[in-house]
Amino acid sequence: MKRFPENFGTELAGVSFEELFEQHPKWVEYIAALWTADCTGLFKELRAYVLLRLKDPISKAEHEQRCSEYVRSLTTEIPTYLVKYVESKPPRI
Repeated sequence: MKRFPENFGTELAGVSFEELFEQHPKWVEYIAALWTADCTGLFKELRAYVLLRLKDPISKAEHEQRCSEYVRSLTTEIPTYLVKYVESKPPRI
């Protein structure tokens, strides 16, 4: 499984693509909503992984549930790409 390099900042250092998808809903939503097809290298591979996982109905529903929970936990301003989860009901899995 692909991983970010150990020296890749503080939040994603050493994290695998699978761990990112399952534990970092804000990143998954950011990638799905805002990254374009012209990214390269590791970022291109990550975008492809995220979009493929989101094609699976169960993975997508679980991701949307994590986003809803994440947004409810925020005490700061909600990023625009996550606003749709403010009043959405978590999907039934």
